[in-house]
Amino acid sequence: PFDLAFVDILLPGMDGIALLERIRRRWPEMPVVVVTAHGGLERAVAAMQAGAYDYLAKPLDLERLGELLDRALRPRAGRAAPAAAPEEVREAGHGLVGSGPAMQELFKQIGILTTNDLPVLLLGESGVGKERVARAIHENSPRRDAPFVAVNCAAVPETLLESELFGHERGAFTGAEATRPGKFELAGGGTLLLDEVGDLPLGLQAKLLRVLQENEFYRVGGSRPIPVAARIVAASNRDLAAAVAAGGFRKDLYYRLHVATLTVPPLRERPEDIPALVDHFLHRAARRLGMAPPEMEPEAVRRLQGLPWPGNVRELENLIHRLCAFGRTARLTWREVAAHLDPSPAAGAAGATEAEAAWEGFLRGEVRRLAARGEEAEPGEGIFHRLTARTERILLEEGLAQTGGNQVRAARLLGMQRSSLRKKLAQMRARGQG
Repeated sequence: PFDLAFVDILLPGMDGIALLERIRRRWPEMPVVVVTAHGGLERAVAAMQAGAYDYLAKPLDLERLGELLDRALRPRAGRAAPAAAPEEVREAGHGLVGSGPAMQELFKQIGILTTNDLPVLLLGESGVGKERVARAIHENSPRRDAPFVAVNCAAVPETLLESELFGHERGAFTGAEATRPGKFELAGGGTLLLDEVGDLPLGLQAKLLRVLQENEFYRVGGSRPIPVAARIVAASNRDLAAAVAAGGFRKDLYYRLHVATLTVPPLRERPEDIPALVDHFLHRAARRLGMAPPEMEPEAVRRLQGLPWPGNVRELENLIHRLCAFGRTARLTWREVAAHLDPSPAAGAAGATEAEAAWEGFLRGEVRRLAARGEEAEPGEGIFHRLTARTERILLEEGLAQTGGNQVRAARLLGMQRSSLRKKLAQMRARGQG
């Protein structure tokens, strides 16, 4: 057989997928690269499912073509595995499981991103699996043999974050007794995940922007530019557009990251995937605990599908692990499942609505903007007074509007004493707001 085959999706008198399947049956070891200018990603995904080594979109990128040829034509013993098919992505992707339309669309987008090196912005609530998506992109891309490095920008103290990202030279600051590489260097030619990028201080946002623009960075205390070799994937559970509007996130950095954006759906929007996720996590937990995986009664699974899942996939995975660790039966009933559901307020906080997240982002951004400018205000004149008064006015106006101006009903609607409502209205009129 040949060393390598290129197959177009559209061939005279034959479908390229059918030819691919015939080649794979006769010469299963021969790499087959699918080339397409028609049909979009669906056909490309079908090709991957049929066993294609990789796929390329027309017009061909000669640099990427050269890399692919080098990888595909390595001696067979050292040849890298072909990019995983979507079914394999679901299993190898650390919990990226699903057959519903939302996840199918996400799988397709992941497939596209494995064919280029664009910066990626992952958006979604806490616990939806943004890091899992980042790993799936990395593990199914030509960078799979290089490191995957993740840093949580919200978990590192601001005073240490620059050194954590870019490294430092010996003597750069008190305690810097040796040169230390940062995450950008450690990622090498792999992938760097900047988790919770929305929590970066404005000063570091400017430095990250420069890195993305110039493709190089400096260690803290260093004078030699170091080229960036890693692909950048950023993730956030905040509404970054709202943060930009509030001044808490740089607009130029947002647009630099907003080239390829994936929104990871919350679990409550894809209940059809819960049965498969339950099965996946039962088997994973059982392997970790060295036990036979229990079954979950269909009624229990059905009830899980009706829950809001504020903690998303992470909450479901933790529940399944608790059930396996503390369960005593081979068949889990709803009663046993319900006893292990997480009632903590933290789980509910993780599921804040987009509107709440946008409002929180606005407030945080306003305070950060003032801090960056070094602004101060007299009591009763600053941002606290202004935004508190504005919030009260909006709540009171809308409460009265929804109750036809009835103060008693408006007070009940808002959960306040009527006397307090009347006092607030009087204060608003005195300020010329009522």
